[in-house]
Amino acid sequence: MHVEDPYHELGLAPGSSDAEVKAAWRRLSARWHPDRNDSPQALRKIQRINRALEEIRRVRGEPEAEADEKPTPGPQPTAEHTVSLTLEEVVVGCVKEVRGEVVEDCADCAGSGLQPQASECSECGGVGHIRQHLWFGWVSSAVECTACQGHGKTRQGCTACAASGKAPASKYRCRVQVAPGARAGDLLDVTARVQGRQRKHKLALRLRVELQPHEFFTAEADGTLKCELPVDGFAWMANRWIEVPTPRGLQQMKLRRGYLSYRIKDAGLPWASGAEAADCIVTVVPMFPEEFSREQEAAIDRLVASNSGAAGTAAGDRMAAWNRLVDGWQVRRG
Repeated sequence: MHVEDPYHELGLAPGSSDAEVKAAWRRLSARWHPDRNDSPQALRKIQRINRALEEIRRVRGEPEAEADEKPTPGPQPTAEHTVSLTLEEVVVGCVKEVRGEVVEDCADCAGSGLQPQASECSECGGVGHIRQHLWFGWVSSAVECTACQGHGKTRQGCTACAASGKAPASKYRCRVQVAPGARAGDLLDVTARVQGRQRKHKLALRLRVELQPHEFFTAEADGTLKCELPVDGFAWMANRWIEVPTPRGLQQMKLRRGYLSYRIKDAGLPWASGAEAADCIVTVVPMFPEEFSREQEAAIDRLVASNSGAAGTAAGDRMAAWNRLVDGWQVRRG
């Protein structure tokens, strides 16, 4: 390859600065990389671009390109997004749709804000210096042109991005499959399709999981769920069955008079080591009326009478024995 050919391949003039060479290579690599360009000529073009860069570095006696300057086989994570999950979604898994916008470097100028091709300097006419007249009218001296630093060429602002170096915001969208058992802080790497004005390409996203606060569940570090549940006091006294909410739906639980804390196996989050799911601990709060109604008073009286006179039962026999002791005590007193 002739010494001027590498510059021509990168769209540069011989003698371009290192920064100009690197910017041109990055711009062309972004355009012709096979992962972003479906053209049949893309692979051949990117090979020529890389050879041109290596040849320029060789002629200048520079070291080879660092690993992070070479094209990578796929898109690198360039944006981070948050995915908010409910505890119910943590248990069963879910599919989330992610949308957003991303601002990337201008493809025409590779983010430099300057046109890739240098043009003749308007200040010096392309010669690289200007004549400076001294106070003697017939005497002048040549000084370096400050507009082009003596190169004779300057690069104008990129018209595609108005010299900002940034492309207009592009929208991205993708659907993400979240497996059961996700925790707050988990990172998920996915690929989204970007619909931009300059081109369509893929964008690597890094999704960070966060958990939404729940209405009545609190989660422990091992996935154990805790819930405080008000229950009817009479149902609690009578050892009745009630329905308890869990992330998997309502579940039957039998109350036991005298007990306030209950453990439902495998009804928590799937975080426990070596188990499908942790447990759910339910604390019941028996609720009684502040004042009994007439019907409730009558019902209680009937219950008291039936309990006291229930001979043959443990409670009835004990109450009867107690009443006999009291009657005997009263007789002895006089």
